[in-house]
Amino acid sequence: MSHDPLTGRIVDSRYEVGRRVARGGMATVYKAYDRRLERDVALKLMHAHLADSPDFVARFRREARAAARLSNPGVVAVYDQGAIDGIAYIIMEYVPGPTLRDRIASGPLTVAEALEMTGHVLRPLGAAHRAGLMHRDIKPENVLLPVDGSVPKVADFGLARAVTEATQTSTGNILGTVAYLAPELITSGASTPRADVYSVGVMLFELLTGEQPFSADTPIQIAFRNVHEDIPAPSTRADGIPTAVDGLVASMTARDPQERLANADDALRAVREVAAEVVDEAGADDAPATSAAVLGAAMGAVGEEGAGGAASPSGADTAGSAGSADGAVGSASAPGAVSPAGAPGPTSAGVSASAVTPAEASLTARLPQGPPDPGAATPSAGMRTVSLPIGSISNTSGDDGDSKEDPDTRAAGLLGRRLLIAGGALAVLGAVGGTGAWYFVAGPGRRVSVPRIEGMTTEEASAAVSGAGLIWVEPTTVHSDSVPVGTIISAMPAGGTSVTVGARIQTVVSLGIEQKTVPDVVGKTEHDAQTAIIDAGLTVGQTSKEYSASVATGMVISTDPAAGQSLDKGSTVSITVSRGRASATVPDVVGRTEREARKAIEAAGLEMSIPTRANDKSVKEGRVISQSPKKGASGVYKGDTVALVISQGPKMVTVPDVTEKSESEAKKALKDAGFEVQVDKAWTGHVFGEVDYTKPAKGEQAAEGSTVVVRIK
Repeated sequence: MSHDPLTGRIVDSRYEVGRRVARGGMATVYKAYDRRLERDVALKLMHAHLADSPDFVARFRREARAAARLSNPGVVAVYDQGAIDGIAYIIMEYVPGPTLRDRIASGPLTVAEALEMTGHVLRPLGAAHRAGLMHRDIKPENVLLPVDGSVPKVADFGLARAVTEATQTSTGNILGTVAYLAPELITSGASTPRADVYSVGVMLFELLTGEQPFSADTPIQIAFRNVHEDIPAPSTRADGIPTAVDGLVASMTARDPQERLANADDALRAVREVAAEVVDEAGADDAPATSAAVLGAAMGAVGEEGAGGAASPSGADTAGSAGSADGAVGSASAPGAVSPAGAPGPTSAGVSASAVTPAEASLTARLPQGPPDPGAATPSAGMRTVSLPIGSISNTSGDDGDSKEDPDTRAAGLLGRRLLIAGGALAVLGAVGGTGAWYFVAGPGRRVSVPRIEGMTTEEASAAVSGAGLIWVEPTTVHSDSVPVGTIISAMPAGGTSVTVGARIQTVVSLGIEQKTVPDVVGKTEHDAQTAIIDAGLTVGQTSKEYSASVATGMVISTDPAAGQSLDKGSTVSITVSRGRASATVPDVVGRTEREARKAIEAAGLEMSIPTRANDKSVKEGRVISQSPKKGASGVYKGDTVALVISQGPKMVTVPDVTEKSESEAKKALKDAGFEVQVDKAWTGHVFGEVDYTKPAKGEQAAEGSTVVVRIK
């Protein structure tokens, strides 16, 4: 194998390009090393012919950004995007392991395994649908089975949309892997979540039976059968499949999208219900689990690692050997790759140019650039990625549907008859100078341009679509941060696309900014509160801290806006976190009046209890005798209480009657009553030595501890 010039190159001063892992019609995948983050990544480089389209480059970048916003363990993550010499590339998660296609190659899965695997695909697909993103190329090649046994991963969200939209306006073509294309994608190019559900339903059929629903020699024949035939019940191809599983496949693959499950979330609920029913019927012990045994079987079928897509089972770097090398798009040739009538052209996936008539060539696969690598496996017609002209297969037919003819023969016969009729019609037109040209100019074969309705209201858009002779389909609604309520976000086919009269126009209408409810996080830790706010679809704003007497340190006191309020998705919610109780300094209020003490205590952030009152001979009445806690005490917090004892002044005592008593008797009686005694002997002429009177006089009130003067006669 010749040396790849990109191998060994340093891209964007960051990514060291390693070996080529896979190559397809749209992209080549390399294993690379991210020097900045020191990890293996996958580098997917678009082919040069796509870089010639400014529309593609712009859409590619937009879809890559949209895919990068999908954060789900079941999605191959998109990390970065850029350009090498003007050619677009993306950097993706490197996922070593086989693809689901490799697993199917080892045989059908059990019913339980198939349902579990389908659930693994629907979960990330549901996240994409809720974000307004469609995959458009669900197939086993785009489901990766990591070697570490972690959940399967879906690769290449949005890339089919980027290529299809870039080519659709000029060519009117839709790209995709034909076996998994929903009928409405083939007939009108309309892509909604229901189209992805159809693809998953076909894949479930294949998991159960080991084969695709329809087989044919050319992709256009399979596309024809997708439009005109119901997907058969899996139980007609394999034994042991319950009726409920047949019904599940039918509900996912209904030809009329309105009769199909609406999105991946609805489909996942249906899968879970059927899985529960199957387990109940079989017994829980009999239901096998998709575990290391399943992944081990898959690993046994492949010898080469995958990278955001897988290499071929043989380990060779084959063009188109891994569908995920194309991403969610198909092999699209450079301009002029389709040969003119009668001229030999390059082969596509093993179908020789001589085996395809010129009429068929205009309807079948767009051919990959250059010949396939030697030894490349030849995929069946159903596994080829094709570029079909939108509306090239009508969803109506003159056949009444009751024919007993073999489906393959019937499809090929109908196609042959249509081509023969078309050729005959052209010959007649040429012979009669245009007689019957009304069919293509003014009749049902007339092509019209889809009006550009993005930004219109639904009423305006419906009128514009109907006025163009097209069919307005009930819109899909999604939330939008930038598009007003009731306004068209996108249309499929896109505005400016050439379609036949009567084509169905699918639209996505804005519900406006999604509303989210502020969660109640009061009393939670700061970390838990932030997590709850983010999980609610809101943004954590400023975090402030305040003291709180009732909320413990580190816990949320309040939010702004308050819990329960409705906000635009992504709005900011600020939180206030408790710093715990604030310490306080106890002031000294001893000796102050009660009023002065209260003022000082409250100024310190404390509270004063109802004071206790007591007599005190040394402290004036109405002033503080003592306080608790004392001045400057530690362990005191704001809001705590300070207790005071207020003086009532000294205790009043009645002066006892000590007249006519001896000096010693008088002293004893007065001291026993709580007084101090002062003896006055000024009248020394009296010789009896008895008390004449006291001052204060007997019977009067005097302060305990005060002095009573005793006169001796």
